[in-house]
Amino acid sequence: MKILFASQNNAKKAEISKIFNQFSDKHFLYTEDEVLEVIEDQETIEENAIKKAKEYFEFFKCPVISDDSGLFVEELDGKPGVLSARFAGKNASDRDNIEKLINLMQNRANYAAKFQTVLCFYNGYDLITTFGELHGKIILEPRGTNGFGYDSIFEVNGKTLAELDIEEKSKISHRNIASVKLVKKINEI
Repeated sequence: MKILFASQNNAKKAEISKIFNQFSDKHFLYTEDEVLEVIEDQETIEENAIKKAKEYFEFFKCPVISDDSGLFVEELDGKPGVLSARFAGKNASDRDNIEKLINLMQNRANYAAKFQTVLCFYNGYDLITTFGELHGKIILEPRGTNGFGYDSIFEVNGKTLAELDIEEKSKISHRNIASVKLVKKINEI
């Protein structure tokens, strides 16, 4: 089955496609050249993922996988959370978001954080969501050149996600955890 991936983020697509190729020979992901702007205005990442999947399905009339992810920092009561992509403003760059977070984390005691991802599959009648989580800590000096988003300041086992290649990151990532669960559930329908 061809499944539309509801994102223009090529790094996310590469991560999830690799998992699909590994765990399913029945399904493959693709993206459309046409971009559908979905306003992520829900209160949780799960609600945003569901909204995005349903809007993409209604527009493109095909099975869809969408995602929403967030970085949740303990010391900041879970912020940036659902607002991770626009933490420093509506059109903020990854760098803007990182700088804002680093500034807020100066002189804090607790650097514990977690990435969470929700993936949603929708084909007009089946709605499946899966969840993945990765625990780590925030560092105040970005390291690494791989990845995207907050990867350069999110450290797990002594390395930031931006210091890992896609293979290493895929083995531990929150997106990997959610993707493996989702592929298995889709294989069952």
